[in-house]
Amino acid sequence: MTGENGFVNGTPLQLTLRELRAVYANPISLSIMACVGAIAGITGPFGTFSALSLGARLAYWLAIVFLTFGAGMVGGTLSEALFARLTSPLLWRLAVGGIGASVPVTGTVVLISALAFPDLSVTGISLGMLYGYCLAISLALMAILEIANPPNTPGVLPFDGSGPSQEIPNTDPKLLDRLPKNARAPLSHLSMADHYVEVHTERGMSLVLMRFSDAMAETDGVAGLQIHRSHWVSKAAVSGLERVDGRFVVRTRSGATLPVSRSFLSSVRAALIPK
Repeated sequence: MTGENGFVNGTPLQLTLRELRAVYANPISLSIMACVGAIAGITGPFGTFSALSLGARLAYWLAIVFLTFGAGMVGGTLSEALFARLTSPLLWRLAVGGIGASVPVTGTVVLISALAFPDLSVTGISLGMLYGYCLAISLALMAILEIANPPNTPGVLPFDGSGPSQEIPNTDPKLLDRLPKNARAPLSHLSMADHYVEVHTERGMSLVLMRFSDAMAETDGVAGLQIHRSHWVSKAAVSGLERVDGRFVVRTRSGATLPVSRSFLSSVRAALIPK
């Protein structure tokens, strides 16, 4: 295991991979992708209806949907991190993210198709046409993500003690009793790590073998909130809410960055952004 900042801090790729893991572990996301793949498998677009049997079509389109989503998410996020800042014009961010996503998506489709068809000409689509389709879909998805997650917070939202984050004073929570005495200090944040919970305090990080939900329950008395399925943070430890590479993160006073998932974004904004 890593130290105080090692688990939650990371490069854009590491943050993206954590988001991917969360999406692929979400039953709703998996159900949506499965439905899209099944519909495409049954209808057989782009010549696949006549070229493949029903079972082969279903396998082909399910692989296309599940794998291109991950490839596009990684490519788009990394491209924005390298070439488009949050303060860049919207159209530039969409173009960079869409182009960045379209390249690995196209490559993934070509690879899967090469495994499924002895002769790719049966699809009736040239490589140029295929890239055009992938680019259009990638641009549309980037626009949807931008609309769903608008950049209405410029850079960092600092906290001066006047906002909601200072409403409840911290008291010693039950969770601290599980830590070594030299590690007991005001809580900073919690992060899930397989069957363990990383408990971060002002004196460092300790691993505790317990369920993440139970660990959060034992923070009773501390003003904090869950920001992700795998992360909880004390409000007193928050230094700002940032939007990095199109995704929101909470930065703590110790310098750690914690991803904010879309399902928690509204509650995080309400709790942390001063009115």
